[in-house]
Amino acid sequence: MIFKDRFEAGKLLAKRLKKLQEEGKIKDPVVLALPRGGVPVGVEIAKALNAPLDLLFVKKIPSPLSEETAIGSVSESGQVFINKDAIEKLALLGVNVDEEYIRQKAIEKINDMAKKRGIYKIKPIPLEGKDVIIVDDGIATGASMYLAAQSVVREHPRSIIIASPVGPMDESILNMLKSVSHHLEILHTPPMFMSVGQWYKDFHQLSDEEVKELLKDIN
Repeated sequence: MIFKDRFEAGKLLAKRLKKLQEEGKIKDPVVLALPRGGVPVGVEIAKALNAPLDLLFVKKIPSPLSEETAIGSVSESGQVFINKDAIEKLALLGVNVDEEYIRQKAIEKINDMAKKRGIYKIKPIPLEGKDVIIVDDGIATGASMYLAAQSVVREHPRSIIIASPVGPMDESILNMLKSVSHHLEILHTPPMFMSVGQWYKDFHQLSDEEVKELLKDIN
């Protein structure tokens, strides 16, 4: 399954979630999109479910060897998740990741997220008692989604649904996400998974202006 773009993926995912709503499993939804790629997906879901949309900021903590490879993640509230397997693999390569490296990267990412919320001019929506649907354009390691769900738990939602158009067929990742959610909805779990972008024809990096326009339309 190759998606035309994030909007098409969002519409297809929304159909699955609409069924849950019709079955009474989603009663009072709030959609939380992980920016920036999760926003177009989240917009389509929010429209279909007639739900408000908010942003949930989570940033990956990069490997010392590559900015694109996550060894963990941090939420805007300061919660940190570390992938111990990734740390151990780096150690085998002779790369030591100490607490100071993680602390410095976490502070850097928290500051970035604070700036972004200011740019998008969006205020957090109260989540207590809500059916919270956490959305991204894809799942790779699961670190960002895991921490996103962990950060939401503290606000006492009625339920947490993790939703994504695509993710790897990896039992350890899927079980990790199931452990922090009431329902996991992934449209496509290909066995040969290299990256999220390979499952989209249009996977351009959204600009801040594009995100602001999308938020204006839905809110």
